[in-house]
Parts: sequence; C-alpha cells; structure tokens
Amino acid sequence: MTYKMRNYSFDEDLDKARKFLFDIFKQTSEHYTWVPTRLENERHGPCGDEEPREDDSKLRIWEYSDGDETSIVAVSILEPNGVFWINVHPDHEDLIRKLIPAVEEQRKNSWKGEEAELKIGTPVPVGFKRRIDSLREFGYEDGGLCEHNRIRPLDLPPPDFQPPEGYTVRHVKLPEDFEPYSDVVNTVFSHCGMTEKLAMLYTEAEFYNDELDLVVEAPDGSFAAFVTVRIDPKTRMAELEPVGTHPDHRGLGLGKAVCAEGIRRVQKYDPSCIVILGAASSEAATKLYDSLGFTKEDVHIWKKVL
Repeated sequence: MTYKMRNYSFDEDLDKARKFLFDIFKQTSEHYTWVPTRLENERHGPCGDEEPREDDSKLRIWEYSDGDETSIVAVSILEPNGVFWINVHPDHEDLIRKLIPAVEEQRKNSWKGEEAELKIGTPVPVGFKRRIDSLREFGYEDGGLCEHNRIRPLDLPPPDFQPPEGYTVRHVKLPEDFEPYSDVVNTVFSHCGMTEKLAMLYTEAEFYNDELDLVVEAPDGSFAAFVTVRIDPKTRMAELEPVGTHPDHRGLGLGKAVCAEGIRRVQKYDPSCIVILGAASSEAATKLYDSLGFTKEDVHIWKKVL
C-alpha cells in the first residue's frame, strides 16, 4: 500500500480526476469547493492563459497503489496567493496528515518573498468537522466567514423570473458577440482581461454549451448581465459560474432573470447537481442566490503563518 504525489496533467488526468470528484459526491452527498468543471476551467477559463498548458503545477494528484491497481485518492490545489483546497476520498481521510505538510512545503517553494509574512489558508465548509480538527492540529486558526457554498435541490421547480420590459435573455454567439460580451465580463471582473482568443478557447471546453452561456441584452444592444451554466458531460455536475451584472443595470432583477433562465435550460441535460461553490457572501449575492432556491453553507477561511 503506497501513496504517490505528482503534478496534474490536463490531457492525461481530467477524466480520472473528475471521476474522483464525482465519486466523492456520490458517496457523501457533500461538496467541498471543486467540481469537475473547475478542473477544466484551469485550462479553458475565460480569464486564463492564451497558450494552453500541458500540466498545472498548482494542482497535485495523489494516487494510491495496491498491487496492480492505481487510483486517485486526493487532489490538492494551491493558488499563487497561498489559498489552497484539498479534496480527499473519505476512505483515505487520514491522508490529510500528509497532504497538509506537502501543500505547506509547496507554498514555501513557490514563495517569492513579496509579502512580509509567508501566509497560507484554506476555505472549509463549517460542516467539515474532521477537516477542521486536522487543521487545528497543524496550527491553523479560524479567520471567519469568507464565502458560501450554494446547492440547489434538484426536486425544486425551476424559478420563473423574467427581465423587465426592453431587456432580453439570450445565449451568446461567439465570435460575433465578443465585443459586448467581453465588455460586460471585464467590467464586472476587472481582473479578467478577456481577449477574443481566450473567449474562443473557453468555447472549446467540454463543459461549454453556448445554449447555457447566457446574457441579458439591454435596449441599446449592450450586455447588461451574464451567467454561464457549466455542465460536465461525464458527471453532469453543473455550476453557475461566472455570474454578474453590469453596474449600470443593477437593481433591475437581471441577475435573477438570467440565472433563472440558465437553471431552466440545464434541466434537459439531467444535471446530477446544480451548485455555486465559493459564492460571494455579500448582501447582494446572498439575496440573489436565496431567491433562486439555493441552500447556503458558510465557508470559513482557516489561516496560518508559516
């Protein structure tokens, strides 16, 4: 019985890693903070790299070997800012005691000394008691609420919100719609810097379906709000990501209208779940996702200075 850690390969590991994440969900009916679409978004995200990478040093695969069989039992993700996630199969939960030191070492090795202190932290849903106990054991402290995990019950009827007169919900047509599409996305997410090449790379993702990439078109032809319902074709796990409304059009219910349309449209693909993991905890976001029927679980950031 041996464990082995290695870097994540986009081409070789996507199918195995998304099966691993889905198996966890099927066994526990719980979500951490990553679903298969997030793995693929590392390569095909609208705010990513124009030149697709073969592997991703942020992601590490942990495999378990027992004789001739090798299977993924954990996936760890470390962002450049020191925030990390660890997804562990429940049958191998004790592996967390090896994973935490490994991620901390990864953080030390990637740190370039920009900050006065070398910090590390991980968002954890409040219901993950064993994970919290392990973090305390390694000296982590609760930094308080940072976000919410949102799950929409599959037996809940789709919402029926509609946009106000003059506004229309429709799907995006790329590359024809690139200019208004990038304008609204880059305005809401100023860090994004979506280019036409990135937008077209986004459409190549397996999770991408232009029927589920929706915008609200304003009376002047600009785009006022948007949502992409990403659905993984193998596991049918779906997430609403990204979601946003242009500042000039807020307060009109456009976010509710475009998300409601996305939830209605995704039904025909028989999703195994509909989630918004790591959703903002702001008053506006809370009001929006509550109105759409999503449950809410608090996620706290657990922090440590290395």
